Amino acid sequence: MKVGKYQIGRFHAIIRKEYADGSVDYETSFTDIEDFNESYYCILKCIGKDVGIATDNPKVLTYACVIRGKEEIEKELLHGNGKQLEYI
Repeated sequence: MKVGKYQIGRFHAIIRKEYADGSVDYETSFTDIEDFNESYYCILKCIGKDVGIATDNPKVLTYACVIRGKEEIEKELLHGNGKQLEYI
């Protein structure tokens, strides 16, 4: 499934990541529940830390949440509403 510029994997859930500078990005391509769970667990471990340190623009990750289901994913990615749909 493709939503805007994002390719969504076979497992229909995405992870919204928010940073101290106010920026947001998403993890979107998961093959199955195990792949998703591993990614989410690793992201949660990074909250409060600099991420992207191998880039020219490292940022502090401040928040992560899960958005599930085709309709909710489309709302988030196409309309950027920033609504917290599910906090785990």
